[in-house]
Amino acid sequence: MGRPMIETVFLLAQQAAEAEGGRNWGWLADPRTTVLFVLGSIVLIGGGRRLLMANRARKAVDRLAEPDVTPDEIVAAAEHGRSGLIEFFRLLAEGPTPEIRSAAGRALAIVWAHDDLIPEEEKAVLTRGFDVRWRARRRYPRAMTAPIPIEVTYGLPFLKEGGPGIQPDDLEWSHRVAGAERAALEMPSDWRAGSGRASFTIDPSDFPTNGPHRLILKATGRTGPRLTSNWEAEPPHVPFQIEFDPRLAPEALFTMPDASKGEAIAAAIRLSAPSTPEDDGPRFLDLPGEFVVRDPPVLQIHGPLPSDLAHRITIEFEGIADRASAGQVVVTSEQRAGGQNLGPIEVALGPVIGLPPETFDRPREIRLRVILEPDPDLGWADPDVRSLWPEAITTDWSSVRLIRR
Repeated sequence: MGRPMIETVFLLAQQAAEAEGGRNWGWLADPRTTVLFVLGSIVLIGGGRRLLMANRARKAVDRLAEPDVTPDEIVAAAEHGRSGLIEFFRLLAEGPTPEIRSAAGRALAIVWAHDDLIPEEEKAVLTRGFDVRWRARRRYPRAMTAPIPIEVTYGLPFLKEGGPGIQPDDLEWSHRVAGAERAALEMPSDWRAGSGRASFTIDPSDFPTNGPHRLILKATGRTGPRLTSNWEAEPPHVPFQIEFDPRLAPEALFTMPDASKGEAIAAAIRLSAPSTPEDDGPRFLDLPGEFVVRDPPVLQIHGPLPSDLAHRITIEFEGIADRASAGQVVVTSEQRAGGQNLGPIEVALGPVIGLPPETFDRPREIRLRVILEPDPDLGWADPDVRSLWPEAITTDWSSVRLIRR
């Protein structure tokens, strides 16, 4: 309560006393008593509110130390600011479940958004909450010759777009990858806001020994322009180990074929028009030469599948001896676990490679079909493929229209 307000209260009290015509109210009529009463009331109310808030904060922080604390209680404790900071960091590192650790991270993000952290504490949130997910196998056949795709996602997974606290785009990331035998990967990537992602391939021929070989993600994070502090921090390096096994044959992915599985897979795969076309405009499939296929069908895969697919797509035109490559398809049985409720997976055909340009000489109606050929290298490249169907799959014929470009 500032000096002008005190003077105003004193003046109002004095005027009220004079308006009474000089009647003797004793000490109650003294304006100073009114001022003291107002000031005392403010102190009592303000102090009581502070005590109440302090009591709530103490209870919320004490609750964080209990073994049965819930994620909602952890996030709610963030409204008390720095009071629960030590417990938030402890739960982020030592929480018994992923849900508890994620809630502690969200609580720290809320405190951070309120600008209640110093830069060193903000860096600690980044380094302790840093998470890396590698998508690759740890063991490959030595005989494998196809490039191996590897994906890495990293960042602070508890930051949610539109959620409380700082947002994923409030942090920017750059990374390097060591051990991939690629000079370009060892140079820092461009800064990117949001979750970090690295996608690259390795060539088995670049690794003459069987290993193990270590791929190491070296990331750097920094604050974005919307945050008040400005710093960079490098979280711990996260390695991923791969090796090449000379005793592991590429065909080890193949499952044992049987008639019932073959019938189920054949029934699940067909050529059809797209179930949800993007617009009403025409679609075209380019062919070598001067012709295209107008409104080509797509490959529809319905579930559930008894085995995984990692197949090369080949198309065959009726009456034409030559076949052409038309892409690839990788679908695991887990993707189709929900059956028809998930709707079909649709794979567009193309690009068409290997068909002689002079194959067609005029526009016409013609039928085509698709043959899916298993490719174990394609299966090894996807870590979710576990039981690859070992036989070719042929669809029914589908009528299409050839037109000139």
